[in-house]
Amino acid sequence: MIADHITDLIGNTPLLRIAPEVHGIDNLDLYAKLEMMNPMGSVKDRIAWNMVKDDIAAIKAGGQTIIENSSGNTAKALQGIAASYSIPFRLISALAKVPEVKDILRLMGGEIEEIPNATSNCFDPTDPNDPQYYIEKAVREGQGKIYFPSQFTNEKNPETHYDGTGAEILRDLPHVDYFIGGLGTTGTTLGTSRRLKEANPTLKCVGVCATKEDFIPGIRTAEELWEVGLFSRSAYDAILSVTAGEAIDAMVQLIRGCGALCGPSSGANYRGALDYLKSQGPFTARRTAVFVVCDRVEWYLSYIRARRPALFGQKLKLGSFRAWQQFRMPVDAEIVLPLETAALWIDENAPLVIDTRSNLGFRTLSIRGSINIPADAFELMIDGNRPFPPDRPVLLVCPIGEKSLQYAQYLRFQGCDARSLELGLTGWRNFNLPLQIDEAA
Repeated sequence: MIADHITDLIGNTPLLRIAPEVHGIDNLDLYAKLEMMNPMGSVKDRIAWNMVKDDIAAIKAGGQTIIENSSGNTAKALQGIAASYSIPFRLISALAKVPEVKDILRLMGGEIEEIPNATSNCFDPTDPNDPQYYIEKAVREGQGKIYFPSQFTNEKNPETHYDGTGAEILRDLPHVDYFIGGLGTTGTTLGTSRRLKEANPTLKCVGVCATKEDFIPGIRTAEELWEVGLFSRSAYDAILSVTAGEAIDAMVQLIRGCGALCGPSSGANYRGALDYLKSQGPFTARRTAVFVVCDRVEWYLSYIRARRPALFGQKLKLGSFRAWQQFRMPVDAEIVLPLETAALWIDENAPLVIDTRSNLGFRTLSIRGSINIPADAFELMIDGNRPFPPDRPVLLVCPIGEKSLQYAQYLRFQGCDARSLELGLTGWRNFNLPLQIDEAA
C-alpha cells in the first residue's frame, strides 16, 4: 500500500476480537475498535481532518493559523495535518496536563499556550478565562487570521463518526448490541451510535466518564459534561464512572492479554464495557459489543508511573498523597464546613484559608484574607509532609468543594486540623457571603 498523503491513512481501523478468556463473559463477542491505528495515533485523527479538509486551501491562502482547545489528541492530529500543508497550528488549553503529550506536540512543531486555569484539574465556574471563550475572543480580534475548528461544538465531529467509524463497524459487524465509549467531546459515541442504531434500533449506547475526584486523560467527569456543546444525555442508555486506577488496571489487562498498546482512556472504556455488560447478563443468547480503543500508551507513561509505580518496578512512597488516595477512609462529616456557619466559624477560629484555584481565578474573586496555592503546587507541598501546625485550623477552598475535600481528608490523616468548604467558592458566592473582587483581573 502506498499513500500520497498522511490524511489518506486516517480511518478504516481494524476491530480486534477480545478473547473470552480475557474478558470472562459468557455468550459475548467483544470487539475493540483500534483507533490507536490512525496515523497520529488516536481517534481524534478522524475529526481533525473532517473539520478542516474542506477549508484547507482557503486557510493556507489566507495565511491563517489553526487554533484548537484540546487535551492533546486533537491537537496532535491537527498539528500533523497542518504541518503537512505548511499551515501553522497553536494549542490553547487548560486541559493538556500530561507531559509526554505536550512534548510530542512540541516535537511536531506545535505551539502551546496554556491559560492560567491549567493549574487545576477541577473546573472553576468563577474563572473568567475559560479556554473556549478565550479562543472565541481571539478569533473575533484576529481579523480573519485565525481558524478555529471548535471540536466541542462542531457538528462535523459526530458526523465524522456517523460516516466513518459507525459505517466501518457495520461493514465488519452487521449487528451490534452494545457500543461503549469515553465521553470527552462526546462526538465518537454520538455519531457512531446513531449509525449503529439505524441497523439495530435496540442498540444500547454506554458513555464512560471519570469519577469526580479523578483525572483520566481525554475523558471528562459527568459533572463537566455540561461544558460540551455536543453532549446529549438522551443519546446514552447509561453513563458510568471509572476511577483512574480502574482505567489503568484495565489498560494493563488489554496490553498484556491482547497486545494492544493502548492508553488509560481505552482502559476506562474497557472497564466500563465489562461493568455494564456484566450488569446486563448472564446472556442466554450471543451478544455483540464494541468499545473504543482511543489512543496509544506511550505518551502517558509519567501519568501511569505516578499512579501505579509497581508496574515499573518502583514502590509507592508510604504516606504520600497518591498512596493515601488508594486507601482513604470514608468522609468524616466534621471535615466539611457548612456554608450556613462558615463565615462565623472563620471569625471565631481564625483559620488559615487556602484557595487552591488558579492564580487568575483567585485574583478575580476570593474570600477575604485567604491565600492562593494552586492545586498542583499544593499537592507537592503536602505530599508526605505536615506543613501546618496541628493547633492552627486550615480551611481549604477549591471551585466546587471536591478537590479540597480530598486535601482536607489527607491533611487530617497527617495530623492537621483541616476542613473543606462546602461547595467551594461557587457555594460561597451563591450563598452571598462576602468576597474580595478585582474588577481589573
